[in-house]
Amino acid sequence: MTPVRRALAATTAVGAIMFMCSAPASAQSAVAPAQDDDSSMQLPRAPEAGAADAGPSAADIVVTGSRVARPGFTSPTPVTALSSAELAKSSPSTVSEALRTLPALTNTSGTQRNSGSAGGGQSFLNLRGLGATRTLTLVDGRRFVSTNITGSVDANLIPSALIQRVDVVTGGASAAYGSDAVAGVVNFVLDSRYEGIKASAQYGLTSHDDNHEFVATLTGGTAFAGGRGHLVVSGEYFENKGIRGDARDWARSGYQVITNPTGNGTEANPTQILSPNVRLVTSYGGLILNGNGGTAAANASFRGISFGPGGVPQAFDFGTLTTAGTQVGGSGVDNAIIQQINRPLTRKAIFARASFDITPEWSLFGEGSYGEVRSDYINGPNVHNSNAAQTAFITIRQDNAYLPDSIRNQMIASGVTSLTMTRWDLEDGKTHTDNRNRTTRLVGGFEGRIGDWKLDGYYQWGQNRNTNIVKTTNKITNFNLATDAVRAPDGSIVCRSTLTSPGNGCVPFNPFGVGSPSSASLAYVNGDSPAYIRTTQQAAALNLSGEPFSTWAGPVSLAVGAEYRRETARVESDALSLLSGYKIGNQQPWSGAYSIREFYAETVVPLANDMPMLRLVEANAAVRRTHYSTSGSVTTWKGGLTYKPIEDLRLRITRSRDIRAPNLNELFSKGRQSVSTVRDPFRNNVIASNISSLTTGNPNLRPEIANTLTYGGVYSPSWAPGLQLSVDYYRIKIDGAIATVTDQVALDQCFEGSADFCALSTRDANGNLTGFRSSPINYSQLLTSGIDIEASYAVPMASMFDWWKGQLNLRAVANRVNHFTTSAPGLVTRDVAGSIVDSQPHWRAQGQLDYTLDGLNLTLIGRYVGSGTYDKSRSPAQLGFRDVAAQAFLDGQISYKLPQLGRNGQIYLNVRNILNTDPRIAPLAGNLVIVTNPFLYDTTGRMFRFGVRASF
Repeated sequence: MTPVRRALAATTAVGAIMFMCSAPASAQSAVAPAQDDDSSMQLPRAPEAGAADAGPSAADIVVTGSRVARPGFTSPTPVTALSSAELAKSSPSTVSEALRTLPALTNTSGTQRNSGSAGGGQSFLNLRGLGATRTLTLVDGRRFVSTNITGSVDANLIPSALIQRVDVVTGGASAAYGSDAVAGVVNFVLDSRYEGIKASAQYGLTSHDDNHEFVATLTGGTAFAGGRGHLVVSGEYFENKGIRGDARDWARSGYQVITNPTGNGTEANPTQILSPNVRLVTSYGGLILNGNGGTAAANASFRGISFGPGGVPQAFDFGTLTTAGTQVGGSGVDNAIIQQINRPLTRKAIFARASFDITPEWSLFGEGSYGEVRSDYINGPNVHNSNAAQTAFITIRQDNAYLPDSIRNQMIASGVTSLTMTRWDLEDGKTHTDNRNRTTRLVGGFEGRIGDWKLDGYYQWGQNRNTNIVKTTNKITNFNLATDAVRAPDGSIVCRSTLTSPGNGCVPFNPFGVGSPSSASLAYVNGDSPAYIRTTQQAAALNLSGEPFSTWAGPVSLAVGAEYRRETARVESDALSLLSGYKIGNQQPWSGAYSIREFYAETVVPLANDMPMLRLVEANAAVRRTHYSTSGSVTTWKGGLTYKPIEDLRLRITRSRDIRAPNLNELFSKGRQSVSTVRDPFRNNVIASNISSLTTGNPNLRPEIANTLTYGGVYSPSWAPGLQLSVDYYRIKIDGAIATVTDQVALDQCFEGSADFCALSTRDANGNLTGFRSSPINYSQLLTSGIDIEASYAVPMASMFDWWKGQLNLRAVANRVNHFTTSAPGLVTRDVAGSIVDSQPHWRAQGQLDYTLDGLNLTLIGRYVGSGTYDKSRSPAQLGFRDVAAQAFLDGQISYKLPQLGRNGQIYLNVRNILNTDPRIAPLAGNLVIVTNPFLYDTTGRMFRFGVRASF
């Protein structure tokens, strides 16, 4: 190709990047998979740090998305492949953080805010925003043991130093792999034949001097017994110190969606608005909301008395736009800065694999891994600001021994018998969760040949032990007793209950003013709510594949197999949790198990080959019969067609039926106490905070059924070697989707007149919300559709300009969400495509420019999040905040190879969010609100990572 054409092709690729991203867009960082096909955008593999000298042999071919493995075959289901080197450029710290930058995996959880109090610190991959439970995570095509009770896998426990590539199947794959592959599959392909020693070390921090991070890996591999055996061992250590909740200007801005006290439900004056500097109507030292027992005027006269240091009464500033729950400015509490922006995390992992060739045709292998993840993160203060038992207001009686005399005298004079106080406790530290997760996995298997047929099998045992302790949380009964303090006959201050039960051990609690409670009273009112969770998985599989015969177009491939899996869980807690005696936590004990038996068959049939306009026509079909011990049998299937009219163009289409079975938690859970913050439509959408919420399991759940359609094409023009373009359409419809009605939806539907939803909430005699309770059911239908686009171009610069040396790689990946619809009987159908609060902007994209010259490599990566409507479920009359602008983040890396560090040894500097771009204001509601959406936007800021890799 002429230099002019190459320049034109490069311009075309860059234009594609700019068109799809409309800003600097970050690359999907993909590299050619092992098979010599174009199912993924393929770029020449950049030299990898510590990469093995030789790639996989023909016997090791892995075609993700299919059980058929033969040279030249690619599944008609779209697959994106990412090399270890490209993952490291996106995020050299963790593989999950790198994968999160892909448009299809944006909603992956991690250490960011709002990732839950159970399973904290783990990263569960989430394709298309359909939920982590609908994304199947594999290692070398085999399941990895679940790392929590929902059946999901922490991707960071997979040995990152041995990852050769990651294949992402963005379509249903249940016929090939079984349950859970509804949204797709993420398969980690390991370099199990690595030889040598390699090590890496990295230190990172932000320009704000926080989020301090250290990562180290050490890997060794060797052959033995004359090359018949092979052993590889890899270990990894990771530590991140996290980011405080108030460590960024945007976090301190206080933006929240609040009730407009003067709103009349019109577009000009909507019911809710977005405002900065929002605070909750409460106080760390205590705030009197009203009196009780007197006249209305007398009761109201006490509203607004707060307590400063030493319990000194002072006037509370209610700010502006004040409702029962929120205010703008004034003396309230900013609840958006309490939890960490990024939660601290420590992880240790080790992996070992040994294989031995018994004969030239038969080999045995064994694998073992152990990983431990620990994260101790803030939940928030012990709060007393609702009518729910777990977070109830404090009642102060006239004779409370700690009550300032001036307030007591006012009560006596006005006939008020008690006061209602709200308080957020800071003493003894905030409530925090200490989460320790330990995962063990053992695998043994064999591979061999019987004539022209390949036979392999394996058995896997895995166990996850999770200790999740909510620390420094109120013991509800003790707190209520301790705050009811009176004078004993001898003048000492005691609990009222101690007068009638002298040996009850109650220690009085002084709620007036920050720092007033004694250390003894704090020890009495607070405790630790534990949950001890053990899950196990046993899995076995036997697979047979070969080519039984040929047609006029080539050999027919066939793969058949059988699989067995058993999952168990046992959850324990303590006696007080059984009584729901803590403010939060209160894990209820339960146990459960289920087993699965499966049989599958898959075939690839060539229909035409090397004919005019029929360069290749190939059919791929699979069927799987699955029997669940809890819900019976179900059949999944897949049919696909690949068609090449000319060498430059490959068209593909796949239609599949996929399933997801309910997990152990959805089936058997007895519940865990949490709190919920909602808008109460029965009270003019006033914010009701910290309402107790309990979700239990449902043993009558059935597998959900998904119907998936994908079609598209890959164009690799012969006139521009190295240029590839692909476009694929997808549509996934899930019937009988397992879902739990959220507390907010339950309220909204009750308000619309659905009595069934009214049963999910409780209120007191005054109409105040006191609690929610629900269970998952097969009640909803989910539908998502959209378009995936990829473009890449690889070109030696000398082919365009004689004076310019080196290699240039360009790549762009984009996703367009057309629809993301939820519907169910009794519910209004919601299409949230384009909704920022639902993490479904219409457009997400990445773009990468990568330049290599001898030992120098320069990379620029951009990440793009399209504009959208803040919340499509609410009309302009309901919510005045409508539009969120597009956002882009720019990353980069520079590395240089040093011969002193061995083959592929290098030093590097990686900078994420080079421009230190703040996230968009797009508040997410929760127990403690956050002013942006951490699943879409970068919340860390500019992050520097310095590292070294050595390989010998």
